[in-house]
Parts: sequence; C-alpha cells; structure tokens
Amino acid sequence: MLPPLRALVAFETVARLGSIGAAARELHVTQAAVSQQLKSLEHYLSCALFKRNSRGVVLTAAAQQYLPVVTGSLQHLRLQTEMLFGKQQPDVLRIKVNHSIGHNWLIPKLADFTARFPFIRLDLTSVDWPSREPCADADVEITNGFIESENTHAERLLQELWLMVCSPGFKHQHASALLKGELSALPAIQVKGYEESWMQWLTHNQRVPVAPNVQLTLSNSLHGLEAVKQGMGIMLVRSLVAARDIQAGSVVQALPGSMPAESSHYLITPNKRDAKVNFFCDWLHQQNIVDLS
Repeated sequence: MLPPLRALVAFETVARLGSIGAAARELHVTQAAVSQQLKSLEHYLSCALFKRNSRGVVLTAAAQQYLPVVTGSLQHLRLQTEMLFGKQQPDVLRIKVNHSIGHNWLIPKLADFTARFPFIRLDLTSVDWPSREPCADADVEITNGFIESENTHAERLLQELWLMVCSPGFKHQHASALLKGELSALPAIQVKGYEESWMQWLTHNQRVPVAPNVQLTLSNSLHGLEAVKQGMGIMLVRSLVAARDIQAGSVVQALPGSMPAESSHYLITPNKRDAKVNFFCDWLHQQNIVDLS
C-alpha cells in the first residue's frame, strides 16, 4: 500500500516551510489537522520524521532522505495532471551544452527523455565554453570544465579518454608513416582550449614524442571531427565525443592507445534544484550507467 496522500502533502509542506503553523495556513487547515497527518505518516513508516523545538520543527536524518522522493513525486503528479487535463503548458527546462557532447551524445538520447517526461519541454543552447556565471540563464549546464560558483554544484559526468583518430581513407593512405610513428610528416587538426598535448599523448603511450604538423585549428571537436571525416588529418579527441563516429566507421583510431583526460565534461546545476532539474539529472545518470556498462 502507498502512504496516505494527505499525509505526504502535509509532510512536504511542513518540511519546506519549517513550521506546522505556516503549513496549516498554506493548506487552509488547522495546526491540529497537520499534526495528525504527520503522526499518521510516522506511524505508517514506523519512523520519526520531525524533532520539535522552540523555533518550529527540524527534519530527522530519515526525513531528509525521504523528502526529495516525496517532493519529486508530488511535483511529477501535479505536472502530469495539469498536462493531461490541459491546465498548464509544458514546463521548460533550459539546458546549455557543449557543442560536441550535445551533438554526438546528448541529443541522440533525448527522445527517451521526452517520452518519459512529456510534461517537460527542452530548450537547448550550444556553447563552446563554460559560463562565467553558471546557471544564471539556464537550469542545467553540461560543459567542458566549469567555473566555480557558490550558487551551483558541479559533478564530473564520467572519466573520458583521449584518442588519436583519422578517417579510414587517411589511415590507408598514410599507413606507412603511422606504422613508423613519423607523425611530423602528417597533417593534424587541433581543437583550441585542450590542456593535453600531442607530446603528452605520445609519451603516455610510449611512442616517440614528435608532434605532427598542425594545419587546421578549430574551436570545437564537432567541427574537428567533420574535418577528420574529410581526410584532412589526425586529431586528438575525447572518447565520448568520438564514440558514435567510431561505431559508425566514419572515424577510426589512427594509432592504438589512449590517455585519461585531465579535465572532463561536468554537469552544473543550482544548489537548490526544482523537480524538472531532478528529473533530468536522474535520467542523465541512468544514461551514463548504460554507457559504461
């Protein structure tokens, strides 16, 4: 059986407002009625949820864990009800995402998100660099690196690897030079802003540290991969960004080996998340589990 709905509403309201009196006023009932709902929920759960003091009520450790579940469930129910019965337009989730990870990884997965959460409309903006003021005009940001902020929380999505890639035709054409490690004779594509260098990658993979001839510099990996597909040269790229192209066969590893990335793509959210942000972040973490399994 499910916990009583009225008791859950009372619990969420008291926890949010920090006062039984304030909750009673918001719910338009008496304080005694709110207290009775809390007691019924505690009895149902066989667990204390609040500690009373002179200033109001304080959540127990168990209640602190339970509150996000209740809040998200009630918000989900409210939004679904309003959507189904035409009382509200879809809630808009504003996302800023790095060009390459957005194009190659996030957007191909979004059909699953919209199917699960049809009451949330997505508004995506592609960016090259992290925002100077994270989440000032977005609910969620997924960027290469991040800028510290006391108002936001940043978490690393996953460990990425640097790969050296090229087109299949380029690899066939320059097979001899690649086999001998004569990279200085090969054209290369460089993406701006990456800390790791060709010399680091070669040294890490125990190869002669001789850099290739960089003939094209671009601002993001998405454009860099397109240049790679056109046979313009070799490029260092993150494994997550190149995964779909490698799987499709339009891009191959020029040389075997990899190197762990020092920086990575981060998920940045406000310290205080609303329901739609929680839905998206929980879904996003599920996608990472699938990718890494």
